[in-house]
Formats: sequence, C-alpha cells, structure tokens
Amino acid sequence: MRIENRSWHTLDLEETFAALDSDPSGLKQNEAARRLAELGRNEIESVHRVSKLAILWAQVKNPLVFVLLAAAAISILAGKTADAIVIGVVIVVNSLIGFFQEYRAEEALESLKAQAAPEAEVMRDCPDVGECIELRIPTREIVPGDVILLDAGSKVPADARLIEAANLEVEEAMLTGESLSARKTLAPLTDKDLPIADRTNLVYGGTIVTNGRGRAVVYATGKQTEMGKIATLIQETEKAESPLQQQTFDLGKKLGFLAIGVATLTVILGLITRLPLQEIFLFALASAVSSIPEGLPAVMSITLAVGVNRMAKRHAIIRRLPAVDTLGAATVICTDKTGTLTTNQMTVQQVMADAKTIHVTGVGFAPRGRFLRDGKPYDPTATPDLRLALHIGALCNDARLVRHQHQDGDHTWEIRGDPTEGALVVAAAKAGHYKEALETKMHRIDELPFNSKTKFMATFHRGQEGQVWVFVKGAPETILELCPQIVENSVARAMKETDREHVLAENHRMASEALRVLGLAYQIIPPEEVETFKEALEYGHEAALIFVGLAGMMDPPRPEVPEAVARCKRAGIRVIMATGDHQVTGEAIARQVGILEGDGRVLTGPDLRQMNDEELNAVIEDTAVFARVAPEHKHRIVESLQRRGHVVAMTGDGVNDAPALQAAQIGVAMGITGTDVTKETAEMVLTDDNFASIVNAVEEGRVVFQNVRKVVKFLLATNIGEDLTLLSSLILFASTGLIITPVQVLWVNLVTDGILDITLAMEPKEGDVMDQPPRRPEARIINKEILQNIIFVAIFMAAGTLCMFSRANRNDNLIYAQTLAFTTLAMFQVFNSLNCRSRDKSVFQLGLFKNPYLIGAILVSILLQIFAEHVPFMQAALGTVPLSLADWGLIVLVSSSIFIADELRKLVQQQFPLWSS
Repeated sequence: MRIENRSWHTLDLEETFAALDSDPSGLKQNEAARRLAELGRNEIESVHRVSKLAILWAQVKNPLVFVLLAAAAISILAGKTADAIVIGVVIVVNSLIGFFQEYRAEEALESLKAQAAPEAEVMRDCPDVGECIELRIPTREIVPGDVILLDAGSKVPADARLIEAANLEVEEAMLTGESLSARKTLAPLTDKDLPIADRTNLVYGGTIVTNGRGRAVVYATGKQTEMGKIATLIQETEKAESPLQQQTFDLGKKLGFLAIGVATLTVILGLITRLPLQEIFLFALASAVSSIPEGLPAVMSITLAVGVNRMAKRHAIIRRLPAVDTLGAATVICTDKTGTLTTNQMTVQQVMADAKTIHVTGVGFAPRGRFLRDGKPYDPTATPDLRLALHIGALCNDARLVRHQHQDGDHTWEIRGDPTEGALVVAAAKAGHYKEALETKMHRIDELPFNSKTKFMATFHRGQEGQVWVFVKGAPETILELCPQIVENSVARAMKETDREHVLAENHRMASEALRVLGLAYQIIPPEEVETFKEALEYGHEAALIFVGLAGMMDPPRPEVPEAVARCKRAGIRVIMATGDHQVTGEAIARQVGILEGDGRVLTGPDLRQMNDEELNAVIEDTAVFARVAPEHKHRIVESLQRRGHVVAMTGDGVNDAPALQAAQIGVAMGITGTDVTKETAEMVLTDDNFASIVNAVEEGRVVFQNVRKVVKFLLATNIGEDLTLLSSLILFASTGLIITPVQVLWVNLVTDGILDITLAMEPKEGDVMDQPPRRPEARIINKEILQNIIFVAIFMAAGTLCMFSRANRNDNLIYAQTLAFTTLAMFQVFNSLNCRSRDKSVFQLGLFKNPYLIGAILVSILLQIFAEHVPFMQAALGTVPLSLADWGLIVLVSSSIFIADELRKLVQQQFPLWSS
C-alpha cells in the first residue's frame, strides 16, 4: 500500500482512519505483516554504523602492516621474490582474519543491541475496541495504521495522530527545541502550515511521554517520520574507543617504531661485522618482521567480542563497547532497591494472631513456604485465630493468584492485582486456603473499596448459615479504633488497654523491620443490617469490629544479592543504595543484604536538599543508603562520587533517571521495568533487573582486561624473543647466515601465534578475579611486572633457539639448522601459551583442560608445524627440511624448559611473595 503525505493534523479522526485504511481497534495481524513486508521496518539505519569497507581499511592502515609492506619491498630489492610473495599473502590473510573477526564483533554487538531495543504496545486482532487485548511488540515492527498505546515514561515509536489523550504531555525538545513538555489535544487544526511544535494532536517517533496516557494511530514509520527526515539529529553518538582500545593501538604504533629501531640496529651490527650488504638487508628484514605482533588488532576485537557475549549470557547486554573496559574499573555501584535488590514481589513474612507471632517462609508468588513459631514448624490449620486471619486477608481482597502451565510441564505463578493484596492471597494459599475455594463458601455480596481517607477496605460475604461476615483490612491504628473487641482462642472478648498496647508494639516492631503492616478484623451481622453497617463504616460512625491480628509483608531481598554484595566488598567495590522508598524500609533492606553495616550513615532526600556540593563530598564516602531520593538527587550523588575519583555504575528505570545514567561512567538500565529512555541512555541493560547481574558484568569486564594482558604478554614475549635471537645470532654467527628466515618468522607469528593468541582471549576467569581491588582506568596493559616476565621468557627463547641452531650447524647444513631453530622457536610459543594463562598461578592449579580452545589450538599448531616441514610445497616456500623423531624429542625437551622455568617462578612467587616482588 502507499501512504500519501498529508497534513495529518488537519484531519478529523474519521478522515485519518479512512486514509490509513484502519479503525480504532487497530490492524489484523496478517494485514500488519503485509504492510511490514511492503513498507519496511520502523527503523532508521545508523549513519555511524561501521561499514565493511571501513573495517577492512582499518586492518590495512595499521602501522604494523606498513612495516610488513616495507619488508616485502626489501625482499624484492634483495632478490627474494618468493619471500615478498609470502609476506604479501600474510598481509592479505591477516587483514582478512582481522576483518572477519571485527565484522563478527560488530554483528554480535548489533544483535545484542537488538535484544535491548525498545518495544511498544499496540492493538491487534481485536473484535472491537471494548474487547481489545494489548500486544507488546518490538518498535521496529510498527506499521502505518497500527493503534499504539502511550504511557508516561514510554518512547513514542512512530509519528501518529492522537485518538485519545488523558492529561497527555510529550517532551519534544529534540525536534522543536522547546524545553517544556507539549500538552496534547485531539481536535483537528485548520492551518496546514503549522510548525511541528504547534501540531498538538500529533505525536512524533523518538519523543518521550512525560505525563498521562493516550492512544494514537500511526501514519509514518522509519525514514518517513519527522525524525527520519532529520536523522542526523538523532543518530546514535559515534562509538568512542575505550581506553583499552586506545592503549592497544598506541602499543601497536610503539611496536612499529620498535621494529624500525631493531632493523636499524641490525643494519649497524651488520656493517660492523662486515656482512655482505644483501645479508644485512635480509637480517634487517627478519628483525623487522619479528618485532611485529601482526595479530594484535584482530585479537583485540575478538577479546572484546568474547566479553560482550559472555555478559549477554549472564543477563547483561552491553550497548556500547567502551563499557566492557570501564566495567572492570568500577569502584562504586549505586543501585536502586525495588526489583534490583529485591524480588519486586510482596511477601507476607509475619502474622500476629491470638497474641502469637508466626513467621512465614517462602519468597515470591509461588504458594510454597512454611509457618514457624520460635523457629519450629507450626501448623496454620491448628489455630482457628490464625486461620481466620488468613481468610480475612484472602477474601477482603481483589487480587488473584494465577497458575500458568507451560508445555515443558513446568509452571509459574502470577498475581493479578495489587502486589500487597497478592501477598495476602499467597500467604493463605501456603496454608492450603485458596481464595477461589473460600469464595465458593463465602460469596462476596458487597464491598467498601480502600480509599486514602478511611485507610481500610471492607468486604461483605454471605456465610453458609445465612449470616453475613464482614472482613476488614487496613492501617493498624485505624482498625484498632474500630475494634472494641479482640478475638482470643476463637472467642471474642472486650479489648483491654494492655491488648491495644501489645498490638501497637507489634505493629511498631514489624514496621522497624521494614514490613508493611495491615490490621485484620471482622464482624458477623444479620443480612438486613448490611447497608446500615456499611454506611457506619464508610462515614466513620459507630461500627464495632472484632480485632483478629496483623499481617506484616515486604518486598524481600533477592536470595542471591547478599552474596553479590559480599563479592563487591571483596573486590574493593562500594555498593550504595539510592531509593525513593522510606528510610526505615531502605535501611532494613540494606542491612539484610550487607550494604549497611554498623553505624553506617543514612541520608534522605531532604538531607541532600540542605547540603551544598562540598558538604555532600565530605560525607559521601561514609554514606551507604540514600532514602526518599528524587531522580535529581541521584544525579548529584553520581557527580559527588566522581569528584572523589570513583568510577560509578548507576542503575535506573524511570524517565527521570536518565540524567544520572548519562552522568555515570556506566549507566545500567532495567530491561524488564525500565523505560525506553533509560534503556537507550544506558551503556548496559539488565535482562533480569537483578543486582547480581551487575556484579557478574563487572567480573566479566575484569576478565576482559585480564585476557587482553595475557594475549599481549604472549605476543610481546614472542616478538622480543625473536628479536633477541636474531640480534644475538648476528653477533655469534655473523658468518654463518640467518638463524631463521623472514618467511619463517612470519609463519611463527601468523600460524603459531595467530591461533594461540585468539584462544587465550577465551580463557575463563581466574578464581580470584573478584578478590582483587578495581584497576585504575589509566592502568597500562604492560606494567613493570609483566615486562620483567616478558624479558625473562624472551631470554629463555633466545638461548634455547641459539643452542639448537649452534648444535645443528656444526655440519655446515644451514637449512637443517634453520629448520631446527624455526621449529624450536614455534614450540617455545606453544609452551609459552600455557604460561600466559596466568601470571601467578600454575597451569595445574588452573586446570590443564579448563580452556579446551587453547588445547585444540596447541594441537593444530603442532600439526601445522609438521606440515611445514614434510610437505614439499611448504618446504619450498619456507625453506625447511624434514626433522626426525629424535630431533623433535630434543626440540620438545628444550622448548619445554620455558614452561618448567615459569612454573618454578610461580612457585617461588607463591611461597615467597615478598622476595619475588
């Protein structure tokens, strides 16, 4: 179909629906699918997405490639055409490897972003408006003619004409420049040339609903929207390189200069030893090639991609690659309470009846749990007063407990209605009293809904003997005022002052434990007195009730959160709670999960309003809980922490949380309860809204940096070992010839290193990764300790290779000696890859087969080395000869020395840490 451009704001609703071939009940699914196929998705392709050509060019323009090109040119000048061809093939193959790895990383990132893409509510397949069921679909599947539903906090998915608006206000600053939200209306407008800001009956894709609700029919999607027409204004900010990527690129440039320096030094030594000019160029060529870690750019991409995908499997979707790096340096996690630290499922935890306090176990909506008194099992059916309290909670209630049966035989439970009321229904079900069964015996005939004035709810039920039971629940103080009597051992008696004091004391105790407390009462009246009794309750007249008990409930902490908080503390990461909830509730939850300990400071929103920035900076380090805070307070908290030098991860779900998420180094949005605005502002989206997932993501961020260090250490040890070998051979064996040819160096770097370094990037975490303090953001990839270890390993490589060459060259068989040295050097890399799995842990402590990818790569590297020596074509290209089994035994003996030596170093370091440091 073709949707013509019209002045949509001038059309009345009938004309609008006629033009779109739609109606207020929305589209049928098959028609929506047809329009989607014909008109395309409702999305604007990012102009900043990296093209395939740009990724390929990034591989070619790498400074390391330029050095290889220079090496190829030198080979041609030296008459080594075959070497030049091999170098050219290496450049092409390595660039393609890097291209495919980076392209896969880009595709993986785009795929993960799609998982966090916003959704919209539409009306589809509706018989009529009154029976319509709301359907939530990805925004990209919206089509013209769809009827969309808008609520505060949602992002408008496409340009649409409003058909219903209740106090609807939309923030359109990105389109209009107006700072205030626009109030929306329904009436058609007469002026066809009205500016966008004055078209009050339209909403535009990309704008934000700040207040009210509404419905609208979509008339433009994708590139046809106002945002699509000026797409450059709303494209995603170009992806910045993380400090890790910048450091890696900087390292690559320095190694390029190192290659030039080593080559220059080689030429100088060659001239001093009076080598023929051609030999000098060949030595310089080999030394330049040996200095280049060709796989560095490619392995950087694959390391980040592995980290991103690991995080996704642990419910954390990374929307911007720099966050992978920054997460590992986080020093503070500032988190909300509800749904993140807690289950967001109200649960009855205590019931007071017959002056006894009964504890109820079990979390969430599943009716599974036990009743305990003084820590011992308690039968809820054995006490009539407790049974009555549970019946009141379940029947004076509009919520319902629904069980969903799944195809795999599993089932889940859901509360439909108010979560607080749902908690009472679940508590009764835990005792075997299901609401539906109770209602068949005691049918509701009338009710008084809860309101803020009376602070209670009352329902009237016809009993089996014809009497009417009145069940009431509400604020304990209010309920007590209505109760001249109290039930004890199933008998109602006059309430004494001591009874009242006991109830109030229990209410205060429960409230101090962050429980929300409701009072429960009842009365039995004749059917003819229902209206009179109802009126007396409603208008606060004399209405005598019998007090039964209290029910204390709370949104309990997620069971995995205390351990996650403890992990943060071991990792040197502070956890701060910033919640809009009451101080008592926030403080109690914070103590339960371990955020607040001892005399830790608790501040409230009003406290923050009275503080200036300097005063906040002075107390921020000692404050663990911020309660009753508004979104603007969260922004101030983040800024204060940053002024103190912290790297902050901030969680949020509401529209107004966006500034705080934007200010934090790592904005974390809730994938389930979060609004579209927070999801698009954040660097990371949690698919399960769980605090533990943030901690898991921090852990993975640390593993990424750890693995980058392992890979770079491995590559540099190889390159420096090759450089030492070549320079030493130039001094020791100047008259003999090259110890290893440039093409053989390339083979080691491309095949051996190129396979092993990628699998090192897949190394699982070391057990103590969260037992270390956060790294500084400016921390170098190569620190002093790693550099010392690289030099230690490089000396072993050079010494072993020189010895093997010297032994084999006694018979003046240069090709055989070169092959032996070439293979020894390659096997040094194999054993060094095992060393690089950890700086201080033995391979046997890690588990030899814990990284199966590396074991597979080792086997492939060995097979390829055998292939290079025994296949005639490869012999001609690489200048090799076959080696005997005895030769291989000697090679393994010598090259394994690097593994044995480093294992001994780690042992000494573990036994004598002060001495080794």
